[in-house]
Amino acid sequence: MFNLVHISDLHFGREVPKVINGLKDILGEIQPERVIISGDLTQRAKHEEFSNAAHFLQSLNIPFFIVPGNHDLSAHRLIERFAYPWRKWKKYISTELEPLYTNDKYMVIGANTARRMGWYLDWSRGRINQYQVNNTISHLQNADSTQVRFLVAHHPFWLPAVYEFRHLIGGRDKALSQLSQHGLDIIMSGHVHMSYAEVVEGVIISHAGTTLSDRLIPEQPNSFNRITGDRSHLIIELFEWNGEHFISRKQQHFERTPSGWTRERVVK
Repeated sequence: MFNLVHISDLHFGREVPKVINGLKDILGEIQPERVIISGDLTQRAKHEEFSNAAHFLQSLNIPFFIVPGNHDLSAHRLIERFAYPWRKWKKYISTELEPLYTNDKYMVIGANTARRMGWYLDWSRGRINQYQVNNTISHLQNADSTQVRFLVAHHPFWLPAVYEFRHLIGGRDKALSQLSQHGLDIIMSGHVHMSYAEVVEGVIISHAGTTLSDRLIPEQPNSFNRITGDRSHLIIELFEWNGEHFISRKQQHFERTPSGWTRERVVK
């Protein structure tokens, strides 16, 4: 059994101190072995925001795994965006944009899906390319049969119908088909500030909402997910902020079958 926490869209620059303290309190209670962060660490990719985010990560005293999001690229300083887009990330957060972590229980693969530009007006949209898919497959082929295989990316591989206007990650269909065939178990993402889990092509798509910021959407409070289990059975537990504390709202159970993962039951 492993015990992981998935947080996302921290948006330092729009962070809420009371929620930060509440997160630290609940992490002290549930004692995760690792914190997974799926991008948008900052709001405007400023030095101060990155510095404050780095201080927060260090203060957790828990190993963490992190990939960037679109807000971690400067939206207004265009020379920076195109000439040295990740210089601040590498200075304050990590020299790696697509990290890999593995132990005897699980493998976590990072994919940087944020792009400096795209052939569309909304440059916040993300993409996964064939090189990244091939790199992920290479790691999956080295996984032990008992390891749960995670891919961490910022942009969504599935959206509820009411939010499809936010756009799926570019290259989704081809990437998901190939990754499913090579044994990927879970994709952990963020970007849309919603928490949900769905099974697509036998792969669990697990999203975290905005964990620390005031950039909330209706009926979606600050939240994070706790993931526990092994390669036969997984539990995704949603924690939501109630104004004073993070509390457990529901658990979703998933069972692995010969054709991939399936939802087992929902416990409220």
